[in-house]
Amino acid sequence: MSTTAGAVPSRSVRMMADSVGPMALVVLLVLRAQKVVAPAPVWQYVVALGGAVVAGRLVDRWQQCKPGSYGLHLRVLVHSASVTGVIYLTGWGPELGMAYAFAAFADLEQSGAATWRAALGWSLAGCAIGQTFVLVGWAPTFMSLAHAEAIGFLGAFVFSIVIRMAGTTGESKEAVEALLAHQALHDALTGLPNRQLLVDRLNHAIEMTGRRGGHAPVVMFLDLNRFKLVNDTFGHQTGDELLRQVAQRLDGVLRASDTLSRFGGDEFVILCEDVGDLETGAAIVDRIRGAFDRPFDLGGEQLNVSVSIGVATVDDGMSIEALLSEADAAMYFAKAHGGSGKVRFFDEVTRRAARHRVRIESDLAYALERDELVLHYQPIVEMCSRRIVGVEALLRWNHPERGMLSPGEFLEPAERTGLIVPIGQWVIAEACKTVARWNRDRAPDDHLQLSVNLSPRQLAERHFVEEVARLLAAEGVDPTEVRLSFELTESWMAVDATGEQRRLQALHDLGITLAVDDFGTGYSSLAYVKDLPIAVVKIDRSFVAPLGRDPRDLAIVRGIIDLAHNIDLYVVAEGVETEEQYQYLVALGCDYAQGFHLGRPQAPDALFTDTCSFESL
Repeated sequence: MSTTAGAVPSRSVRMMADSVGPMALVVLLVLRAQKVVAPAPVWQYVVALGGAVVAGRLVDRWQQCKPGSYGLHLRVLVHSASVTGVIYLTGWGPELGMAYAFAAFADLEQSGAATWRAALGWSLAGCAIGQTFVLVGWAPTFMSLAHAEAIGFLGAFVFSIVIRMAGTTGESKEAVEALLAHQALHDALTGLPNRQLLVDRLNHAIEMTGRRGGHAPVVMFLDLNRFKLVNDTFGHQTGDELLRQVAQRLDGVLRASDTLSRFGGDEFVILCEDVGDLETGAAIVDRIRGAFDRPFDLGGEQLNVSVSIGVATVDDGMSIEALLSEADAAMYFAKAHGGSGKVRFFDEVTRRAARHRVRIESDLAYALERDELVLHYQPIVEMCSRRIVGVEALLRWNHPERGMLSPGEFLEPAERTGLIVPIGQWVIAEACKTVARWNRDRAPDDHLQLSVNLSPRQLAERHFVEEVARLLAAEGVDPTEVRLSFELTESWMAVDATGEQRRLQALHDLGITLAVDDFGTGYSSLAYVKDLPIAVVKIDRSFVAPLGRDPRDLAIVRGIIDLAHNIDLYVVAEGVETEEQYQYLVALGCDYAQGFHLGRPQAPDALFTDTCSFESL
């Protein structure tokens, strides 16, 4: 049969693509009356279009099924069969083959780009069945069989390319969108849910609890103890690797229903839903603590890490911010009053402690500018003569409301907030100025040595050495005139941090002595002195206190002193509280000592220093 208006098939394609249902039926009937489409019985058009609408509604439930699933294949099959029935009923089936592409585009939009494989397969199957019907005479056609076969093959080739290109392009776009969505809701370092996703899940958990009843969600706030020390000493790459390993271990001990989130820095938050009883909660906590029983392997370095845990439970009407704040406060209480693996549940005591911590941090920010910080000095004596040969500068805070505060009450907040850096600069400048004034009245060989505690946070500052040199120059102080000594804890000195080692060597080159404080409480190894310019070790008070009572501590102190002397280090014993302890240390050959028995920390004006001869440490 010959064609009439060549533009009509294209128009009918657009109309059928834009609407399926009553409007499409009206259009087909009009076209049938104009003899533009095959004169099939009206009931066939009604069945074809009505059946397509009904079948489409029935399979809509499977539009969100996974690619390759039975439901999704059934849905795509129905759509392809509907297209086949309509276009081949009109007599223009081969020329209307692109209708398969329109149907496929709709499926891709609703069910995802990965649907293109199923859409392409069933479209080709529908086209092949329609072409077969044309060839055997079961479907009408306005063209010769040869033309119908050629155009059908060409149409199948074209819509195959179009569907494949649309599918692969859509998959790439969806992959990028999924990656961006994942990055927006997950931590880049550990892959864990971030704060935003945690808050969303918390909101959902609280909402579902309110609807269904049941047990309120529990939030656990975790903080790695002394993580900053790891970061400052081993480097940020090692710190990042530690966080990744911690995330993996925690994820391995939690339930599938729990949400583990990296909240920021070294803080993790765990959302536990449906914790029905204390035994379940206790079991979760035990597994969390057990994850830290084994050391972490960080580039061959075995590092033991502990964690502090704060726990809070949702109360009626509680906001997400309040819940997280309570868990955070409980964690800080556990860190301040507990030990390795300490757990604290939020209660009224924790609430008061949290408020106190906030006030301390707020007041500490202004302590320097209000001249509230003061230095006290504790004498260091030579063992053989009991003469004062040096002093250790000890920081105090003269709080306007709470009176004189010891470092234990504010140094941790200072470290956490970074205020320790400007405070440490003030301590160095003020102590050097004071001791330099004392030494001007003493003979050169009688000068006092000044010991200042140094925070790893200070030493981690890139320009710390230059800043120390500037401070001393501004005060007109030569480090050798005050015999300045910086003390660092043993746990820091025993690690390998290249940048900090260079700074320690630079400090040594300035004429500053370096001492290991609290020796015996950390790694208890002197191997690091080969690479660092260490001159002094200070025996921790925990070994001095039992002298005369426990022979094992006597052996430990003797071993430390003998080993230090064998590698040309001087030894200072801390915490000497009794004459008996003093005499034991003299007998063991200790060089210097400090403690309440020899002199308490005092304000500069109250400190008594005799005019002893000074032996350099």
